[in-house]
Amino acid sequence: MASLRLAALPILALLFASALHGCADGPANETSSDAGTSDGSRSKDGSGGATDDDPTETDASTTEDDSGKGNDSGTCTGPIVTTPGETCVGFGAKAETCDPACEQPYGYVCFDGAPPGFTGCRKVTESAFGQTYCCPKNDCVAQPDQDTMCSGVAGKPHRFQCPPNGNGGHVAPPSGCEEKGSGGSDVEKFYCCP
Repeated sequence: MASLRLAALPILALLFASALHGCADGPANETSSDAGTSDGSRSKDGSGGATDDDPTETDASTTEDDSGKGNDSGTCTGPIVTTPGETCVGFGAKAETCDPACEQPYGYVCFDGAPPGFTGCRKVTESAFGQTYCCPKNDCVAQPDQDTMCSGVAGKPHRFQCPPNGNGGHVAPPSGCEEKGSGGSDVEKFYCCP
């Protein structure tokens, strides 16, 4: 299964990131316990609870609103997820997916959880192509389920993907990493790291 994800991920990430423009207006379809009671999510008024402006909006710390309503942009809704995901790919800042006003402007597509090693990532959409998260930082992301792609690289057994930095380049990899297996698209910058 991991090899199938690896083969399809660059194409899926690009398609998914470009398709999100039309999907960013609704919250993720989340029913698991990831929404927890101390998830740090906020409503329109920043209190974490429902506001008088929208009677259908609920406290995201206990349940998620499926009405598609929330703040004016609709993109600051969704649970903060702490479960580390697999085969995450960062696609940088895309305002149509991750509203900068939400203080989580950087997007990642993952399977089965949020970017590993990140905190404060909010799940905004979910589909067969993975889940999209908006995060407060634009960093290289570990892909522990893809570490086998770094076998044969002495002393660098861990695979990372480095997202676009918005300036025509990519986020710098962690110290001591070696580029391996990169492709031609903006999201295909892969490194083997210590």
